Amino acid sequence: MKICVLCGGWSSEREVSLRSGNGVYNALLNLGYEAYLVDMDRNFEKQIEPFDVIYIMLHGRPGEDGTIQSYLELKNKKYTGSGPFASFLGIDKVIFKHFLIQNNILTPKFLSFSKDFNLDELIDIILKSFNFPMVIKPRYEGSSVDVYILKDNKNLREILNLIIKKYNFGIVEEFISGREITIGILGTGKDAFALPIIEIKPIISEFYDYKAKYTKGGSEYIVPAEINENLTKKIQEISLKIHRLLNCRAFSRIDAILKDEEIYILEINTIPGMTETSLLPKSANAIGMTYEELVKFILKDSLAHST
Repeated sequence: MKICVLCGGWSSEREVSLRSGNGVYNALLNLGYEAYLVDMDRNFEKQIEPFDVIYIMLHGRPGEDGTIQSYLELKNKKYTGSGPFASFLGIDKVIFKHFLIQNNILTPKFLSFSKDFNLDELIDIILKSFNFPMVIKPRYEGSSVDVYILKDNKNLREILNLIIKKYNFGIVEEFISGREITIGILGTGKDAFALPIIEIKPIISEFYDYKAKYTKGGSEYIVPAEINENLTKKIQEISLKIHRLLNCRAFSRIDAILKDEEIYILEINTIPGMTETSLLPKSANAIGMTYEELVKFILKDSLAHST
């Protein structure tokens, strides 16, 4: 079995993807697999042709949004992680929020916008609909790239302009002040299970931004989070429900805010980071699963549930 660890690409999360890919590649070699590291380029069809299995470690588009998964399905190639549908729903923050609302799962109030909006009208709607602080971010990016927390309207126009010019689509979200938590899920369908909850306390940034995520010592992680047993169970059950309803495969990670006993779901990562500072390996380690065992689990579970 020749395994291609597909990483890199051209999204804003390229550097993180390369780090995740390197980690997985080295783990597969240590496990005795025939693995090859491939930095995806626009000629990816030729790059992946010789391989039996594609271990997808592409964060952002086109690796996490269902594009590469759709191509691999058409070519009847085996790959790791979720299929096109779950990937597409997971990366689109707006559609994912509508999915949460339809399933009676709490999420912060939001407003989506695009380049076609009249900026003055958009600002007027935002100021009438949201209190400060508020969150503004791109619709499709991950790793907290270009996420802004605005405490007043001083830079509102400038930030909206930046998101529109750079990404075309964005989202305004109610800021929920609470404990930042993340829940890793492993497995597929009825066999899926939740890992211990991690509480994140950023040290070098005001919130868990790109710098706090990927700088060693940038954040403090409490795993398992100090949350009472009943609430822990409730958070894990909601996260499992999301993973199963979206038909996620092998692994995912769900980010949330805990305010008192209210659980606000923010987003889902269908290809969570696998770097040395990433959260999924941390929560797997809390149940005694090594990084290499996690890499092997994702591979085996994906193959067992491939169509």
